[in-house]
Amino acid sequence: MQTLTFHDDTKERSSPVISNYQGVPRNNCKLNRIREAVKAWNRATPGAAQLHISQIVAKEWIARGGRGLLLAGSEHNTRQNFFRMINDPGPKNDKSLVQLIPVIIDVMALDNEEVARRFGLISGKTKAELIADAIKECAEAKRAVMLDAPRHQKLKEVSEGIVSMFRLEPDLAGPLMAMVTTMLGAI
Repeated sequence: MQTLTFHDDTKERSSPVISNYQGVPRNNCKLNRIREAVKAWNRATPGAAQLHISQIVAKEWIARGGRGLLLAGSEHNTRQNFFRMINDPGPKNDKSLVQLIPVIIDVMALDNEEVARRFGLISGKTKAELIADAIKECAEAKRAVMLDAPRHQKLKEVSEGIVSMFRLEPDLAGPLMAMVTTMLGAI
């Protein structure tokens, strides 16, 4: 028979168990997606891309009343500070980037919609898809009228065509409805 000896290794350890990054927001997935999207936007933009991107983000940040992120200095410092937030993850840069996320998404959607869609930062239909829907709905409305479809079918197809046209320019819905109302009053 053999004898086994055991060593009691349950003594307290002197190293801390708490991570240095405990103060970092836990939405790292979204921060990583934003960082990757900005890097792709940088690659997709010709010329002095970093300067262009950092300047339009900084202008929008300032226009919205944002302060405290060191984006209001010279072009070089603005570019350096912005891309430091993108390229160097850490508690301070993550906190600053969280504040900039809405600005980055809005500016990217205007400057390079394709990259913003690829990274899931914006959703909904593109202008081309809205135009295609409007063409399809209006064609169905015309077809229903030409084929003398039942009244309820014509009403359904025409109303869908009108709604699809309003989706193209939602801000014009009010004035257009007023115009239609006045035209119908004259009939």
